Amino acid sequence: MSTQRNIQLFEHERHTDLESVTVLRQCLSKALNSTLSASNLKNNILLCFSEWATNLVQHASPQSPSIKVILEKNASKLFLSVSDSGQQWDPTLKDSKDIISQFTESEEGRGIALIQTFCEHLEYSTSNGTNTLLMSWDIPIQTRKPDVLIVDDDPLLLRVYKAYLDKDFTITCAQNGDQALGLIKVNKYDLIISDIQMPTMGGLELRQAIKSAQDGQSIPFIFLTALAGENVQMNANHLGIDDYLIKPVDKKSLLFSVQRVLARSEQVYNHLSHRLDEKITNSLLPKIHSPDSGWDIAVRQRNTGCGGGDFLLSKAFGREDLYVLADVMGHDVSAKFFSYAYAGYLRGLLNNTQEADPCQLLGQLSDSAFDDQLLSQVTLTSCAFSLHGNDEIEFASAGHPCPLLISENGLETISVQGMLPGLLPETLYSPLKLTLGKKQRIALFTDGLFESGDTVTERTQLTKEIEKQLLHTLELPIEEAIDTVMANFDALAGTPPNDDTLLMLIEPKHA
Repeated sequence: MSTQRNIQLFEHERHTDLESVTVLRQCLSKALNSTLSASNLKNNILLCFSEWATNLVQHASPQSPSIKVILEKNASKLFLSVSDSGQQWDPTLKDSKDIISQFTESEEGRGIALIQTFCEHLEYSTSNGTNTLLMSWDIPIQTRKPDVLIVDDDPLLLRVYKAYLDKDFTITCAQNGDQALGLIKVNKYDLIISDIQMPTMGGLELRQAIKSAQDGQSIPFIFLTALAGENVQMNANHLGIDDYLIKPVDKKSLLFSVQRVLARSEQVYNHLSHRLDEKITNSLLPKIHSPDSGWDIAVRQRNTGCGGGDFLLSKAFGREDLYVLADVMGHDVSAKFFSYAYAGYLRGLLNNTQEADPCQLLGQLSDSAFDDQLLSQVTLTSCAFSLHGNDEIEFASAGHPCPLLISENGLETISVQGMLPGLLPETLYSPLKLTLGKKQRIALFTDGLFESGDTVTERTQLTKEIEKQLLHTLELPIEEAIDTVMANFDALAGTPPNDDTLLMLIEPKHA
């Protein structure tokens, strides 16, 4: 049976007014960025919240003095709950128009109809005077296709080229160079295919303009032309294009050229980024000391080789030790840079921290993420904890997966929760204290440990196997146990996995 529980991304309660609805919506939007790459689903979630919260403000009688919002997720679903203590009304009822009319005749059920349309599952409950609407959505597993921009002044050829490539690529079309430049300013493309002879701005001029733009030099470029003259090819080569096809172009030739150019571009990108990535990744390797507080600790880490990063830092306070485990979201080199920046900032916070207080540390981190223009560009989850000499461990969490308690009785989720850093100023985090006995062990981890699968089925199988190994290795020495768990992880997730992963096992020395 899986022990994976929901991870809290955001929780906040505000006075019931329209300004609060706006603030809560903005906070939800930032929190959703850490989980969703599908903008349409994010928009649906924000729409459902706005409609429901606005109804509570404008039409409930009596009106609730406050609205409480909680956003949570697990490996496959997102959950949004909105709680109030005002008038009871259930939008899940089949005959919802009668319920809606109790609020206002003018709404005509439009808001509720939108919620019922754009929310995948609705539950409504009332308990001890508190009404809660729970909305949930499936998190889509993204299989990204390369984005290709095709530029040609012939609408018929655009449709033909799009049909050639549509199955394997996300295609955007432009009918001239000016239109293409406008699209490039607001979108990121993996490849541009352009005709040379076009009115207003031809392909050669377009390529020159793109080269002059920020990051334009690195965008792969394929020219299509009916002109086979030597001067045209020389000018095109001078602009640093990647391929050159003579019209008419058939599907096989175009597809082969696109695949070859993209493969070469990725090879060059990986080679250039590897040097930077290797240096940054090495700086993010766990840097912790052996605790003086009577604990054994084992840590293992796996890296994808690109993107975000997991890191673990610590500081000793006599017989107490403070640790912070963090996971920076993202899957490109810029995300790796932000991991490096966050790690450096956290080192500074730890050096200036005077006591082993995980809640205080996360509060300082959250305030910095809210105020700092650089740190606010990326989402981070974190779990801070302190180890004490009496076999007591104190946790605080900022949107991070819950730790697991491993014992002879099985696996148990340690339900420590807190919102993502940087969503609101002066965020307070709540501690959870636990005293470990004999033959008890704690597992802390980043989400890659259970989510490094390409499909829901793969993730489910990975979760079952890792949980089984965590339990079956309880009797083994902690170093041997963690190696066994990670060996099974490597077998199922592959090497490298598709997400950075860090696992940490902790137990009192008497265990």
